[in-house]
Amino acid sequence: MSLKSRVWEKLKKKFDDGEVDSPLKYTYVKQVSCLMSSVGAWPHRQFGRQKLHTLLSIYNLGLHGVCAGMFILGLLYWRQRRHNMSFFDSGHIFLCMLFDLLVLLRFMVTQTTKYQETIKAFLLEFHLFYFKDRSPYAAKVHTQVHTISGMFSFYVICQMAHGMALFVLMPCYSNLRKGMFGKNRPENSTFENSAYYYLPDACYTTLRGYWILLAFNAFSSYIITIGLFEFDLMISMMVFQIWGHLKILKNSLLTMPLPVNSKDGLYSPEENIKIKALLKEIIEHHTLIIKFVDGCSNTFSEYLFTFYLFMQFITCILLLEVSSFTADALGKYGPLTIGMHQQLIQVSILFEVLNTKSNELIDAMTQIPWEHMNTSNRRTVLFLICRIQIPVSLKAGGMVPVGVNTMQAVLKGSVTYYMMLKAFAAEG
Repeated sequence: MSLKSRVWEKLKKKFDDGEVDSPLKYTYVKQVSCLMSSVGAWPHRQFGRQKLHTLLSIYNLGLHGVCAGMFILGLLYWRQRRHNMSFFDSGHIFLCMLFDLLVLLRFMVTQTTKYQETIKAFLLEFHLFYFKDRSPYAAKVHTQVHTISGMFSFYVICQMAHGMALFVLMPCYSNLRKGMFGKNRPENSTFENSAYYYLPDACYTTLRGYWILLAFNAFSSYIITIGLFEFDLMISMMVFQIWGHLKILKNSLLTMPLPVNSKDGLYSPEENIKIKALLKEIIEHHTLIIKFVDGCSNTFSEYLFTFYLFMQFITCILLLEVSSFTADALGKYGPLTIGMHQQLIQVSILFEVLNTKSNELIDAMTQIPWEHMNTSNRRTVLFLICRIQIPVSLKAGGMVPVGVNTMQAVLKGSVTYYMMLKAFAAEG
């Protein structure tokens, strides 16, 4: 057995959940639902937990107010002190405000019925768990997607914990290094924080005020981190499942049996009946995929549009902040810069892979042995060919296709804006 095969077998054992009776009991699904529930963004009502859903919805609405309040207070803080603030400090304030606004918009999405219905359809109808018994190949694909999902979820959660800890604790280290916690504090000094708001000066000049603001910033950083990363993790999980369905569908097209013991090269009447049932199953499977993708597109269209729009500015400001290459900047913004750029790249590449796999179905249609079928089945194949032409893709805002080209345009724009801001900072 090759090294690659041995590693893959170990990973399958590591992320194997054994026999379960529902996708909701998979470890990576429980991880996502737990973290999303911590910000009131998991649709428990759709899974029969009405009281919990009501309580978490009220909590989530409260977080709406927290995000909106942070955005407004951050803007007022910058407006009050902008004349005495460096270009990089202003960039930090605007970065936090963009995070607040983006997460607020995402929280709004979670309260919509279409979002909740999409999550329900994903876990109770579309998940590969319900298709793994169709064939040995379907079981293989299910195992593959399950392992990838588990690995990816674990990686993203570790990345979130690491980035959030550094973002909150780096200012603490900076304050400790400056002697802000000692008895002989520097005169006219203020505490450094991970985020700033329009608050009484005591929050920035007294030790008690600092600890209160630190506790709030730790809580708000957790909320923002979940809002920034967990939503995209959930969408990535859906893309993995769609990709698995397309692989199974392609295999069904490529492995359609040929006639057995046929003198004229045609299927026998009994074989035509089996082929008809197989074609019907393929059409129903493809219809299910298109229906789910359309539902996702309807639910996450505006979500993806705001994702690319905000990424244009967030990645630009992060490049500016980390470009000072100081230890504080690298520690505070380095993991966040890597995480946000990776997020942009991974979402775009996943959807690009989805588009590619969808196009492969068109090529697979040419392998169907339609010439051996009767007239009725040939008509069905013709209908299927027309159906397969429908692309399996999502569009941001119903207009911008999600993929590598969009990602490339965002990254180019970010670098252009970064160069402009860098020039302004040098002039200042």
